[in-house]
Amino acid sequence: MKLRLDLHVHYIEATGFIQPTTASVAQLIDTVKTRGLDGIAITDHKGYSPDFAHQVKDIVEHEFNSEILILLGQECDVGTEHVVEIYMPENRVFRFLAHPVHLPVEDYIAKDIQGVEINNGQYGIDEHATREYAQEHKLLLLSNSDAHLLDRIGGYYNEIDLDDMLKLSVSR
Repeated sequence: MKLRLDLHVHYIEATGFIQPTTASVAQLIDTVKTRGLDGIAITDHKGYSPDFAHQVKDIVEHEFNSEILILLGQECDVGTEHVVEIYMPENRVFRFLAHPVHLPVEDYIAKDIQGVEINNGQYGIDEHATREYAQEHKLLLLSNSDAHLLDRIGGYYNEIDLDDMLKLSVSR
């Protein structure tokens, strides 16, 4: 089943670096639902505490009966590039190149990703070059907001099946 998902959201920055509360998560849920999304991936930059994302997921599941889907992940620096990791079931990970402004990327990065952003709310991406690169490397094309503010969530999103992501993912 295809879901409408924004797979690149920075929760910590979007909420002003505050500890997740029922009220802040309610605001997040309202934003996600208002944008017509089924969920988001929380992909704060590596170095920020992953506890926040886990707390958000727990609050959504226990206080709000899983009204939206929360996927956990992080944005990592890999050389001069940024790669987003989304943690999937079965101890697997789906990785994609975030805001690719310098294509092609080093081979050691290219061989370890399953997708690439073609649209992103923060950067001007060369769509033609990105499409060619994705086709050459058999990568899933993604559109994500890269939201650092709540009102940017869902500015770009994907209609994607989680089973398809799981099939493309690799063991951690």
